[in-house]
Amino acid sequence: MKKFTAFIFLLALTLSVNAQTTGEEQTQRRALFERKNKDIPAKYMQGGVPEVNGKVTWAKTYNLEGQTAEQIYDKALAYFSNLVKSDNQTDKSALAGVDRVGHKILVRSQEWVVFTSKALSLDRTKMNYGASIECSDGVCKLMITNITYNYEEDRPTAAHFTAEEMIADKVAFNKKGTGFVKGGTKKFRIATIDRMDQIVNTFGYALK
Repeated sequence: MKKFTAFIFLLALTLSVNAQTTGEEQTQRRALFERKNKDIPAKYMQGGVPEVNGKVTWAKTYNLEGQTAEQIYDKALAYFSNLVKSDNQTDKSALAGVDRVGHKILVRSQEWVVFTSKALSLDRTKMNYGASIECSDGVCKLMITNITYNYEEDRPTAAHFTAEEMIADKVAFNKKGTGFVKGGTKKFRIATIDRMDQIVNTFGYALK
C-alpha cells in the first residue's frame, strides 16, 4: 500500500510538472511571437480580416443624413468610375452594373498590389474583387467580397488563391496563435487589409 501511495504521488507530481512546463512553453512561444511582431499594428493580427457567412467580406454602412438617394448615388458612381480607371487597375476592371432607378452599382476590379519593389526585384500580385453599392435616402451600403489573387502569372510558380485560403484568420496563423504560417500569407494579409481600408475610407470621404 505504501509503495502504491508513493507511486500515485510521483505520478501526480510528474503530471503537475509537465503541465507547468507545457504552460510555460506556450507562454514563451507567445512572447516570442509578440516580440517578433511587436512592430505590426493590431489591425493585421487575429480579428483583422472580417468574414460574413464564411466569406472574407468588407462591409460598411455610411450614414449621410440630409442627402437623397440620387445625390449619394451620383457621388458613388463618380468614385467607382474613377477607381476602375486608376493606374493600378487592369483592363478587366469595370462597372459591371449600373442601376440609376434602384440606385445600385456593381463593380468588378482587378488591380495590381505591390508587396515590395526594388531595383532588380518586383514582388506583386493581381487582386480581384467585387463591390456592390446600394444607396437610399441618407444611407449608402458598401460590400466588397469575392477576393482572389493571381500570383506570379508569368512564372512556373504561378498560383491562384482565394482570400479564404490565404488571409482568413483560420489560415493565417498557426493553431496555437503564436505565429503566422509560412507561405506568404502575412504579406497578402497586410496588403489586402491596407487596400480595403483605403477604399472604405476614401469612399466615405467622397460621399460627404
